[in-house]
Amino acid sequence: MSSRNNYYSASMYEEAIRSVRTNIQFSSLDKKNKVISITSTKPAEGKSTVIYKLAKSFADNGDKVILLDCDLRSPSISEIAGINDNVGITNYLTGKVNIQRAINKDREQSNLDMIFTGPVPPNPAEILASDTFKEFVEDLSKEYDYVFIDTPPSGLFTDASLVSTISDGVIFVIKSSDTKKEDISLALENLKKVDAHILGAVLTHMPIKDKKYGNYY
Repeated sequence: MSSRNNYYSASMYEEAIRSVRTNIQFSSLDKKNKVISITSTKPAEGKSTVIYKLAKSFADNGDKVILLDCDLRSPSISEIAGINDNVGITNYLTGKVNIQRAINKDREQSNLDMIFTGPVPPNPAEILASDTFKEFVEDLSKEYDYVFIDTPPSGLFTDASLVSTISDGVIFVIKSSDTKKEDISLALENLKKVDAHILGAVLTHMPIKDKKYGNYY
């Protein structure tokens, strides 16, 4: 892919993220969707990249934002952010570190804080279902304008459903031309069982055809 196509591909991606940001901001006029989690049907659908870019977009817009990597099974936010730190949520919740040590600043956006997973635990669902975790998120929501939470695929684990019960809204990620409709239905049903407020879906890996810029993802 040429550098020109790379530029337009990145530009269109950023515009799509801004569109999602705007939709979230106007999705509820009576109550602000402050704590927002994201999930998908299966791994490798792009949810972690979407939530990182979305959190950064809100921060670029002037909001004070924190992103939590609560995919305690296969964390990736630290890698996406380009920060090598194995201290995070599990360290804090078990009393090993204070909140200041657990927080990392984004390298490019000062309004964006992140807390990575920390050491992967043997009991992710139990941690996310605990009162300690709930209080942790509630405390952060008082300090930040938005709390974004990355969770495992809801089609495979209960983690996303657990986190959705303390979220104001859930974003569902679908990989274009790859995710099966029946798998999407099952994953959404798991969320609906706990009355999750699904804000909408983000379609990733969508082939874009444009006469001027050619074909690319």
